[in-house]
Amino acid sequence: MKSPSNRPTFFVVPATTIIGALSSTIAGSAVAIVIGALAGLIWGLVVGRIVYWLGRHKGWREMLAVRSVQLGVLIATTLFGGSLFAMMQYAFVLSTPEAVLALMRRPLGGGFTFFVVFNSLMEWLVFPAVLYLNWHHSARRIQLIVGSVLYYLSRAWTYLYFVPRVFAFMDVPAGPLNADVASRVVEWVNLSWIRAAIDGVVAILFVSASNRAGVTCERGIGA
Repeated sequence: MKSPSNRPTFFVVPATTIIGALSSTIAGSAVAIVIGALAGLIWGLVVGRIVYWLGRHKGWREMLAVRSVQLGVLIATTLFGGSLFAMMQYAFVLSTPEAVLALMRRPLGGGFTFFVVFNSLMEWLVFPAVLYLNWHHSARRIQLIVGSVLYYLSRAWTYLYFVPRVFAFMDVPAGPLNADVASRVVEWVNLSWIRAAIDGVVAILFVSASNRAGVTCERGIGA
């Protein structure tokens, strides 16, 4: 395998660094944000080196490129399905904001564990891996870059707006809500439809990239 291009590094590492910093804002400490940014920077570099090392094995590079996109299809479509399910639940009770908060609170918790697991996989594993592995495929690269930009912008918005609002909602005592809180709950749900739509677009882009990867494999086998 030839020496790897630095171009995916210049894309992946800033993304993981920013996400590491933003995800650490939950701790509410400047030190935690710095540590999160440093962890994201190191992780972005480590994934690049692992991919380069694995790609040195004959026949592995293309196989891993295709498999990474297929993994992306699985994770992205599952995430979109979960997002759509959650939004349909919120929409059904949106006329009663108190019920929306009830869905966010325990025992349902708004699907918190599900979204933490699948968004973490997307942020830290799927996108870094597919970008490093598929950068040399121009058609796939364009789709994956578009998907990653949309996804990481959505995650940045989540950490800056949606997550802090959820924590604020959890501090609201159970019972009837005043007009201001009720309005903020409705706004949160309505804006969340944009995030769900982005998840859907990302899933479609992964499916399209997977189809292109399949065509590439068939041509390789035929040759």
